[in-house]
Amino acid sequence: MVVNGAVVCCFVHCLIVSGFFLVKDQRMAPKITEEMRQALQQQPDRPLKIEDDQTQKTYVLLSQENFRHWVDAELRRELQVGFDQADAGDVAEWDVEQILKEAHARHAAKTE
Repeated sequence: MVVNGAVVCCFVHCLIVSGFFLVKDQRMAPKITEEMRQALQQQPDRPLKIEDDQTQKTYVLLSQENFRHWVDAELRRELQVGFDQADAGDVAEWDVEQILKEAHARHAAKTE
């Protein structure tokens, strides 16, 4: 039996720590502007909110080290949820086919 969500969290954590989600092609890595650098220096341990005035989207900039600390904290939080579920007897068989079927159904619903 597998604790709900715990294995998936571990897998995602491994991808993040390995740098899977980081830009591999350095030509695609934009440089920090002087304005961003100054803002980061004013709050070095907190994420910096960046607004794109053309798209009206908001982004978050933080150091890779702080990103990894955040991921670790989130993983620990999610794993604790799984441990609590296991302690309460809320476990399920690991059925990859069923998990994939549900994931494909959710994806199809989003694209409709």
